[in-house]
Amino acid sequence: MWNGIRAMVFIPNLHSLKSVQNGILKERLISSWLYSKPYSCKNVRSFGTEQRNIGIMAHIDAGKTTTTERMLYYSGYIKNMGDIDAGTTVMDYLPTEIERGITIQCAAISFNWHKTKINLIDTPGHVDFTMEVERSLRVLDGAVAIFDASRGVEAQSRTVWRQADRYKVPKIAFINKMDKHGANFTASVKSMQEKLNANTLLLQIPVYNDGVFNGVIDLVEMEKLEWDMPETHSNHTGRKYMKHRLKSSEAEWEMCIAARSSLIEQLSEVYDDVAMTWLEGEHEGDASALPAAQIREWIRRGVLDQEIIPVLCGSSLKNVGVQPLLDAVVNYLPNPSDVQHDFMKYYGDSLCAMAFKVLHHKRHGPLIFVRVYSGRIKSGMSLYNPNKSCSEKISRLLDVYADEYKETTTIEAGGIGIICGFKETVTGDTLVSSKESFEIATSKLSSSNIKANDTQKDITTIVLAAVPVPEPVFFCSIAVNTITQEQELAHALAIICREDPSIRVQTDEDGSVTLSGMGKLHMEVITKRIKDEFKIDAYVSPIQVAYREIPTLNAREKGEYNRTILGKDHHVDIDISIEPSEELVPISNVSDIVHRRTEVSHAAAIGIVQACQQGVILGYPLVGAKIRLHSVHASKACPPALVTAAALLYTREVLHHAACHLVEPVMSVEVTTTEDTLHKIIAELNKRHATTHDITAQGTTKFVLAEAPVAEMKGFASTLRSATSGNADLALEIAGYRPVTEERLHKIKFELSGATSTHY
Repeated sequence: MWNGIRAMVFIPNLHSLKSVQNGILKERLISSWLYSKPYSCKNVRSFGTEQRNIGIMAHIDAGKTTTTERMLYYSGYIKNMGDIDAGTTVMDYLPTEIERGITIQCAAISFNWHKTKINLIDTPGHVDFTMEVERSLRVLDGAVAIFDASRGVEAQSRTVWRQADRYKVPKIAFINKMDKHGANFTASVKSMQEKLNANTLLLQIPVYNDGVFNGVIDLVEMEKLEWDMPETHSNHTGRKYMKHRLKSSEAEWEMCIAARSSLIEQLSEVYDDVAMTWLEGEHEGDASALPAAQIREWIRRGVLDQEIIPVLCGSSLKNVGVQPLLDAVVNYLPNPSDVQHDFMKYYGDSLCAMAFKVLHHKRHGPLIFVRVYSGRIKSGMSLYNPNKSCSEKISRLLDVYADEYKETTTIEAGGIGIICGFKETVTGDTLVSSKESFEIATSKLSSSNIKANDTQKDITTIVLAAVPVPEPVFFCSIAVNTITQEQELAHALAIICREDPSIRVQTDEDGSVTLSGMGKLHMEVITKRIKDEFKIDAYVSPIQVAYREIPTLNAREKGEYNRTILGKDHHVDIDISIEPSEELVPISNVSDIVHRRTEVSHAAAIGIVQACQQGVILGYPLVGAKIRLHSVHASKACPPALVTAAALLYTREVLHHAACHLVEPVMSVEVTTTEDTLHKIIAELNKRHATTHDITAQGTTKFVLAEAPVAEMKGFASTLRSATSGNADLALEIAGYRPVTEERLHKIKFELSGATSTHY
């Protein structure tokens, strides 16, 4: 049987693309939720009944924002295409984004394509802002994954793909930059199959004219689409292109019929009824006679069932292939009514919505971006927030149009909009119509066959549309000089944490503030925002790596804590145990220790949590542990602070007996280089205690996959540029934690002693 990749053996000269654009296009993926330029879009305000909630996801520099800009232009949302390097795209707005040339915040925008309303979210590609991608994918019904045709699947491509898989988001793929020197359609598709385990289904074949990419052949419609490629790029908008139906007399006919047959046979392998129609139906085995509408129906079914990944190609920068991509979004990605999340069955027709993003507007105050899964939200309603156990009243509802907001009265099921007037709701919170409706949902769960522990925590975890928040791997301290500035800093940090739950703030007993985040760039952006946006003259310490400590043995400690206060004897009997856990999460909440609270047990749990904030090796927080408070008894009138002190003391004792180890965050490292510089890169990685996992080749290009401690990667990008004369690319991704070797432990202790710098 044919498969999609085999069909490409019929495609001539896919590897002979001539150099039409030397060098790597530095594309700045910059997006905006609020303050983009005021383009006229009156002609797209009347939406059709069909709707798509889609996201654009990819590795950094793959072309997400450029593709989005073309979509807006061809849909009629904007009259002129902006340029990323000139900072004139619809999504450009943050000074930090423009300065650094990357997307930091997700951007949302709505437009029409063929009477279908498309709510589109452009996500960041940088690993430091993976939380932005996470919460966006949670509310999407479909995604367009964009790949650089010269690189195929890259590090962050794999990350966002896994995130989309976790939320069961149907996907289509767009191989971008087909005009680029080194573009290889065949190799890009093969990398999807090997690195993403994707069942790719080729819907298009690239078309070259004198070695220059200028169009595609649509295998479903059996049409050739060619864009005029004038020498002056400014005169080529891509709005007009030639389309004609292929005929049996044309040179490409046999090749395309074979590829179309392969496409149908691939669908036959997934669905028996497709196989029956193909082999025994009216058009038995005749690929040319099978109607395009029938094939589209089968493809859509396969996408919704997540059995296949349709693959299209083009060049967004050169305005080639974007209109067929929009057609594929409408034809194959789901309408909101096609998607049923597990938690939705507990609400029925009752309201269930999720706050997936919070932004603070100087005039409107907090803007709560919500996705409505069931029911509807009306202006003036009071909604119940189960996460905060409170109700809040809506003052205004707004539709999302990126550069402008339009007041509305209702957000229907499947829609995305903005709520104004909420004070308590934060990113990741669920909103329902009332406390009673939430209690009905939890009671339905309790009476269902779902296997869950009989605790309120387990019930809400399953019912709520929660977004997992990754643990931060970098931290710094931040300080100000006056009490007034301390209050301003606390206010600024509260706003930042409400917007971005991956930012953590810890205030110690002495008043010092520690800020934690997902990466060096993430931390730099946040601290710059504190200084520039909130106008706070703060001292920020060098950014450091967030080590953690984990227990390796089970341990238990019983004891009696005695103290005399004002001539009166007090004693506390306590029994605490610890055991290792695979979940590397910190113990930060009292509810993690005790479920049935008494005054004494609550005071003891506070002491346990405090002890876990500073481990016994180097004082880093404890993770990967299950701590149990078996019993605690205190003498009559014993102060709660004494119980807390006893729990803290005996927790530290049990940690000593649990043989704790220091663990450090590690990064997946992917270096793209050439044969002549490969040995330099391997040597440099070895110096940084990296473990090289794989070295692969695509033509003359080499790909090095490795894993290295985050602390050792300081300055690696600069070293890489020097060693390769700028002819190598680097992709980094946080890959979790691993134990620190004895050699590195001594080095870390030496650095922390002040002998060398400890900042990243």
